[in-house]
Amino acid sequence: MKKMLVLLLVVITLVTVTYADSWPWPTEKDYFSENQQFAAHVTPPKYLQKDEPLLEVFEIKNAQRVPVWQCKLGNEKAPVEVYASNDGRYVVTVNEHGRAGYGDYVVAFYGKDGRIKNYSLEEILNLPEPISKSEIEEMQRLLKDTRNLDKEELLRLRQVISEKLLVYQLIPHTVSSRWWDRNSIKFFDAYGGDLYFCVWLHLFDRWIAWNPANGAEVTVNDEMIEKWNNKARLWSIKEIEKPYPGDTGYEFLAKLKKLDDRPLIEKLLLDEQFSVRGTHSRTVRPPSTDGGPVYHLERYYCSSARRLLAERLFASWDRRPTDERACSRQPLYYLGGLEGEVTLPKTDDPNKATLWIYLIPSTVPKDRWYMERPVHRLVAAFSDYSFRNFDLEHTQNFPFGITGVTPGRYWVKAVLDKTKPFSKPTDQFYVPEVGDYKTKESPTICLKAGETIENLSIDCTCKVADGTN
Repeated sequence: MKKMLVLLLVVITLVTVTYADSWPWPTEKDYFSENQQFAAHVTPPKYLQKDEPLLEVFEIKNAQRVPVWQCKLGNEKAPVEVYASNDGRYVVTVNEHGRAGYGDYVVAFYGKDGRIKNYSLEEILNLPEPISKSEIEEMQRLLKDTRNLDKEELLRLRQVISEKLLVYQLIPHTVSSRWWDRNSIKFFDAYGGDLYFCVWLHLFDRWIAWNPANGAEVTVNDEMIEKWNNKARLWSIKEIEKPYPGDTGYEFLAKLKKLDDRPLIEKLLLDEQFSVRGTHSRTVRPPSTDGGPVYHLERYYCSSARRLLAERLFASWDRRPTDERACSRQPLYYLGGLEGEVTLPKTDDPNKATLWIYLIPSTVPKDRWYMERPVHRLVAAFSDYSFRNFDLEHTQNFPFGITGVTPGRYWVKAVLDKTKPFSKPTDQFYVPEVGDYKTKESPTICLKAGETIENLSIDCTCKVADGTN
């Protein structure tokens, strides 16, 4: 019974924890076919009106738009994605604006005579109906007092778990949506003389397809999979060549595991865009003046999302333990990390300062460290909104961590900007001026792949009196 109770508690956590999101009212938009010869134009209802959204299909001839056909859409407001076939005969809409993954029009097919067929998520993935709010409340009620859990109730709850919670365990949720098609690839393609709408589901690593002429799902064979894998691979390679690519192309190449594609993912291990976030452990004193609690700062982390993406993809590729939900705390195999504390000077107003921590390659002379911007750097602007509820007055030893560091030898430099105008994280680099503080002696570290150096201590209490070295 004890194991069952633990499982139920985990399930309740999975069901009730979601993430916030927001949706502006949809606007008119064009969606072009792959060959750019047809445009599907969607006109949503006016703000707060309940009119049906309108779909209009145009052919592009000599830079002119020639109407072909139009119909009403089944969505309440508008679809999230729209795909037009290369001959302009069919249009597929995906998800409901503001409620992705919910409703009867998660995937819908349209032609010149209007709606052909539509599907809910449960129909697409062959899932049971999602667990209802009343069922969640019932489980929570029973879990409040374990004495009420007799054998029959345990068996009933086990059945609910096994039959109804797959969607909550596998599909990412936000407050409004179920993101079943996150990082998925969709396109029209012909096979055996027929046209298909094809979707590679990243979450399940499989292809599903429909015949747009009748909206019927088709059985996908090995030849189809090979053909669509090749097309999706070419799309992925082209996608990641864009200036700001998403994750989808990398995710697909990693699932395909072609050795020729591995160098394309390896480039992510050299990404230079690091972001920061703070973690807290407990409330240390009464609420602040704005009504929020004041927390003890556990550690302030800096990491590169692209580097951690490569870490996770390669770990999966090489069959090493990993967790897609672990974010910056996932295991490291190809990069390294460090954690430590930097001692700051006692000041009257700790909120008016910006801390910079650099990892500088050991090949760079210490008296020339500022000649080139270091790749690995952490910036903590204490005046930012993100620090409003951290107890900085009692944090002379500032805990920090840098995750996703290229293996090698570095020496660590810290700079505390205390002079106006204060530097900003968007500056990317800062050299201390008179009145600022810096490290007098910078420790040298040797970081290996898969290693996290801990308990590093840095002293940043040396005040700059003259010069910038």
